[in-house]
Amino acid sequence: MALTFTESTGGEEKHIALVIKRKEKINKFLNIALLIFIGAHVFINPFPQLTAIEEISFYGAVFFWAVLLGRKETTFNWQGPLTIPLLVFVAWTLIGLLFALDKANTLHDIYAHLLKYLVLYYLLTNYFSSFRRFELLWLLLIFSTSVFAVYLMVYFYIVIGNPFAVKLGYQMPWEIPPNFIGVLTIFALLLSINIYNFNGIKAYKWLLVIPAVILVITTLATKTRGAIFSLFVAVIALFVRNKKALLFFTLSFVLLVAAMPVKERLSPGELTDKIRADDRIQIWYTFWEMTKDHPLTGIGFGMETYHDDNLLNKYNQRVPPAYRQSVPLKSPHNFFVDLTVRTGLVGLIIFFSIIWRFFAMATELIRFGKNSIVRIWAVGLVAAQIAWMIQGIFESIVSGPAAKLFFIILAMMTILWNLRGQEEPAEAGLV
Repeated sequence: MALTFTESTGGEEKHIALVIKRKEKINKFLNIALLIFIGAHVFINPFPQLTAIEEISFYGAVFFWAVLLGRKETTFNWQGPLTIPLLVFVAWTLIGLLFALDKANTLHDIYAHLLKYLVLYYLLTNYFSSFRRFELLWLLLIFSTSVFAVYLMVYFYIVIGNPFAVKLGYQMPWEIPPNFIGVLTIFALLLSINIYNFNGIKAYKWLLVIPAVILVITTLATKTRGAIFSLFVAVIALFVRNKKALLFFTLSFVLLVAAMPVKERLSPGELTDKIRADDRIQIWYTFWEMTKDHPLTGIGFGMETYHDDNLLNKYNQRVPPAYRQSVPLKSPHNFFVDLTVRTGLVGLIIFFSIIWRFFAMATELIRFGKNSIVRIWAVGLVAAQIAWMIQGIFESIVSGPAAKLFFIILAMMTILWNLRGQEEPAEAGLV
């Protein structure tokens, strides 16, 4: 009997070991699949019109995350300083649905251009929740945007054959405004040069010179004044405590501008003519008239509402003749005006509460972060957010890659917030 019991027990232990091993293999597969799908989604963000890959990677990541949650092999941490203001903003857009001029499109855009971005925010904050994974995330962002920049430059100046003096953008397989290019390239550029705020790690400093050069040349090739100004301000914010690096990058930036055709766009005469001819004041007048009729709730979160010619003409006619557009444009060309028109003054206030909370988090991390990784990357993300907001003054970056980038910046700051109390890893790799 004792022999039989021992044999039975041994067989049961083998079975349990096999089950555990099989479970580990499944979990490993699920985690790798999740990494691949999130990575693919982040990687293709700069590339517009890759809708199929974008959707497959997004829903694939959600599916594998849900499976891991169901198997209790991962957790969902939704707590953080940004959660309440983000959820309040979502709730306000849903309330605005009741007063929206185009309810169907508003409902669609709340899902496609807000809720999906919020899910991405939580995917990133929950999955890239360690120092190693955070390192992987910012490297992926730099690499993907650099590939995008190389593709743009090669296609525009070599395949199409435009002279280098021509402003980069628009004449692509898809329409892409120069302002949108700058939003993406400046963000990745700031990530790549933020490494110079760290001591040592010479391998990264040499390696990241390549994408940094690609990204700054691509940014200057757009000849976009807003992008150039935002980059200049962001570099100052990035190296405000590192005077040596600030001097080096400022001089390098000025020399590059002087060597490229963009310098003509920055001459005093050209700037004066641009200010006089700029039609943004007329555009904002028209959309201000919309805001006056819908001051609290806005006209609805849906962006297709702007394509109603009757609506645009109605409000354009209310503008004083000196500021009236001959043909009303279908975009406010200003993120904050855009947000006010679509969500009202209340929506704008809620959005600024998100921004305020972001900078409050950054300030606390920079002052009291327990390790240099958290402190220095918080500085880098502050510079990135400043650049994003400045560019938002000149363009409606409320959807697509530029808007998704905003949530990526929020997610990266939240990851740092969750890592703020941890000791710097003994083997921090190249971070």
